[in-house]
Amino acid sequence: MIRPEFNFPEDILFKGSDKTYLLALLLPLALLPLVAFASGDGAYIRYLLGKAVPALDESERIKAAVTEFNNRFMDIYASQGDKRGIGAVPATVGMRHSLVTDSGSLWVGGQVLVYDIASLDFRSVQQDGPLSATVLVKEEWNYQYKDGKTYKDVGQVHGTESLMRYRLLQQGGRWLVQKSEPVRESGKEVKTGA
Repeated sequence: MIRPEFNFPEDILFKGSDKTYLLALLLPLALLPLVAFASGDGAYIRYLLGKAVPALDESERIKAAVTEFNNRFMDIYASQGDKRGIGAVPATVGMRHSLVTDSGSLWVGGQVLVYDIASLDFRSVQQDGPLSATVLVKEEWNYQYKDGKTYKDVGQVHGTESLMRYRLLQQGGRWLVQKSEPVRESGKEVKTGA
């Protein structure tokens, strides 16, 4: 008995009804990423693709958000809690409110706290999911209190160093700081500070 020759992809793809069936199956799968981006689910697709394609990894964008947050943090404190420009801070509404409240309370006391960042050393950047990330940063800051009216020095320049954990959310395509907290290192383990 002679078996007819069967060529897998050609015979399935190019037969009338089989071709239609396969096209109907593959076309929605091919269009799925486009539909996801158009519907606002691009972060999910990017997150999944970022696991396989390092060029799509969000780490640099996440680091840039933390760096920008700290640069704006300095401006907010130096401005005595002035709300102008607060919308540019890459942070959630709750975090921005907290920054303005804290810096404004110093101004009510007649002082300004001037922060200057000396260094940001990123220890780890972990994208926890498509819309969330956790960042550990070793920070060094110089700070000094000044008189709120004359801007003259009230105290000495001090320096501080700390390990900070930032929790970020992605909203509207931007990474925003939702929370920052000091942490302490104990051996290889990192613990939340009080």
